[in-house]
Amino acid sequence: MKFMKLGSKPDSFQADGDNIRYVATELATDVVVNVGDVKFYLHKFPLLSKSEHLQKLVASTNDENGDEILIQEIPGGPAAFEICAKFCYGMAVTLNAYNVAAARCAAEYLEMYESVEKGNLVYKIDIFLNSSIFRSWKDSIIILQTTKSLLPWAEELKLVSRCLDSIASKACMDTNMVEWSYTYSRKKLPSENGKDPLWNGVRKPQAVPRDCDVTKHRSLAETIVGLLPAEKGSVPCGFMLRLLRAAMLLECEETGRNELMRRIGQQLDEATVADLLIQSPTTKCNVDIVQGLVDKFVAYEQNARSALLVDSDLQENRSPKSAPDASKAVVAKLVEGYLAEIARDPNLPLSKFVHLAETVSGFGRPSHDGLYRAIDMYLKEHPGMSKSERKRICRLMDCRRLSADACVHAVQNERLPLRVVVQVLFSEQVRQAASGVDTPELPGSSRSTTNTEEDWDAVPTAEDIKALKGELATLRLGRSGSDRDLNEKVAASKMKGVVLSKIFSKLWSNKERNGEISSSDTSGSATA
Repeated sequence: MKFMKLGSKPDSFQADGDNIRYVATELATDVVVNVGDVKFYLHKFPLLSKSEHLQKLVASTNDENGDEILIQEIPGGPAAFEICAKFCYGMAVTLNAYNVAAARCAAEYLEMYESVEKGNLVYKIDIFLNSSIFRSWKDSIIILQTTKSLLPWAEELKLVSRCLDSIASKACMDTNMVEWSYTYSRKKLPSENGKDPLWNGVRKPQAVPRDCDVTKHRSLAETIVGLLPAEKGSVPCGFMLRLLRAAMLLECEETGRNELMRRIGQQLDEATVADLLIQSPTTKCNVDIVQGLVDKFVAYEQNARSALLVDSDLQENRSPKSAPDASKAVVAKLVEGYLAEIARDPNLPLSKFVHLAETVSGFGRPSHDGLYRAIDMYLKEHPGMSKSERKRICRLMDCRRLSADACVHAVQNERLPLRVVVQVLFSEQVRQAASGVDTPELPGSSRSTTNTEEDWDAVPTAEDIKALKGELATLRLGRSGSDRDLNEKVAASKMKGVVLSKIFSKLWSNKERNGEISSSDTSGSATA
């Protein structure tokens, strides 16, 4: 256990019964401080030289009370005040994990700041906490336990949050990065008695032994969960996700884990993709947990929207969509990034990928480029997918919401079904028409096709891709044409439509050459 000694003078505090404390000195005391039911007979000079609060109290005393002041609400009570008083006298006092939190809160109450005197008690305790206490696993736990009787001071001084951060960071630390050291509570190993041979002249560091005491750590994790403040945003989302990871490894109670997931779901828009990469026994990432977090977010947003609509005043004075929709867009982008990461796992079932993507399908977002990237990654890592599976995963993506660069990549993507390639090209044709440019009629749009679902869901042939690449080069040249005058812009736009028509013609000609399209005359659509 870490400790710090303050002062060098001998401790001359004496007790007279249970309720009286005084300093044994030749000088008569000139002030009486009442702390709870204990009276302290002290001297003004050492106290007032370090405590601004006592200066104010002494200045406000009247003649009737004499030199007696009353302190009833000091955190830590008489014991904490005595530590502060001994520091004022320069007497020897020892701070450790059991009393440092109370001393810190009492010093704050007494306003023992640097502005009053250099090297004051608040400054010295903060150095001790940062340099020693919060670096120790055991001391951080002890302090956290002592803060229960010091609320709300311990929370306002961030002692509770700093203890939680210290404990959580050590719980998540890789044990291979920790060097095992001797402590008073552990017997030395045989190899630590100095008799083991040296390796290249240096004694090898001891590896940290595995914990046998899972119950103790499970209880600790559940205690931390129970101590988290209830207000939304009071605890960072990243910290709660790390705590959830620890709770899962320790197999904490389901009630506590569900509450933690509910809290995380409310702040899911603050998370990062790295925060969500929680390992699973069967797959690289625990998709079920992330699915549950997204479900919690959806439920929270729905409840928040309903509560907002009930309030007629808010409904009239401001739009109820702005803040929730912004959070949804952030979560949608987060899920797209997460899907791109887990798509690299060859053991990831398609059903879990699709379910997670469908959960955020209704969330507004600028484009579907992130979703296309995740789908393409899944197709790349799962080459053995059937035609129906490819069709199912590609349905998640709206080709009309792909950017120009994504469209160019998709048309040349040999992993996509031919149906999707045609949809991308058709969307580009519609986009040109919507811009007010006349485009030629698509080949085959006035006749029916009897090609089967298997034909449209097939992967494009190498000949198809080669033809598309040549035409797309022409299309990109048309897009990057000069903007010298309006006539040239119109001419370039018309050329795009002609190029798209030629691309469709090549698709149809290749199909007809292979006998895949019939010449029946019933009405139909190229993308049906």
